[in-house]
Amino acid sequence: GHIGTWCRYGLWEASQKEFERARSVFERALDIDYKSQTIWLKYCDMEMQHKFVNHARNLWDRAVTLLPRVDSFWYKYSYMEEMVGAIDNARDVFERWMKWEPDDMGWSAFIKFEMRQNEVEKARQLYEQYTALYPTSRAYIKYASWEEKNRERGLSRIVYQRALEELHPSERSEKLLINFARFEERCKEIDR
Repeated sequence: GHIGTWCRYGLWEASQKEFERARSVFERALDIDYKSQTIWLKYCDMEMQHKFVNHARNLWDRAVTLLPRVDSFWYKYSYMEEMVGAIDNARDVFERWMKWEPDDMGWSAFIKFEMRQNEVEKARQLYEQYTALYPTSRAYIKYASWEEKNRERGLSRIVYQRALEELHPSERSEKLLINFARFEERCKEIDR
C-alpha cells in the first residue's frame, strides 16, 4: 500500500515502454488513494513525458474534477494545454478554475496567460472580476499597478479612485494610500 512503491513500479513499466501496464499500475494506485497528489502528478507527468497528450488531458480533467482545490493540478493542466498550442482549451481550464475562486496566485496566472496571448482587454476583465470577488487593498493595488505598467495612467488613476470609494474604510490600507501618492508623483501631479 505504499504510494512511492506504486509510483516507482508504474514509472518502471513506462521506462520499459509498457504503457498499458504502467497505466494499470497507476490506476490501481488511484483506487487505493485517489486523494494522493503524488500519484496524480507522477501519472500525468508520465503521460506528458511520452507525449500522450489526450491521455494526460483526460487525467488532468479527472484530477481537477475530483480534487478541485489542488492548485498545482490546475497550473499544470493549463500549462500543458498552452504548451501544445490548445489556447482555447487552456482558457477553458482557467475559466473552470476561477469558478472555484482560487487565491491571488490563480488569478495572476490567468491574467499572465491572457497577456501572453496579447489579450489585454480580457486581462482587464479578469482584474475587474478579481477585485469584485476580493475587494481588498491588495487587489486594487495589483490592478492599478498593472494598468500603469501597460501605460494606461488614466485607467490606473481610476482604479485607485475606485478603491478609495468602493473599499470599506477598515479595508483601506496605508499601503494603498502610499501607492496612490507615489503614482501621482510619478505622473508629476504633486497637487493631487
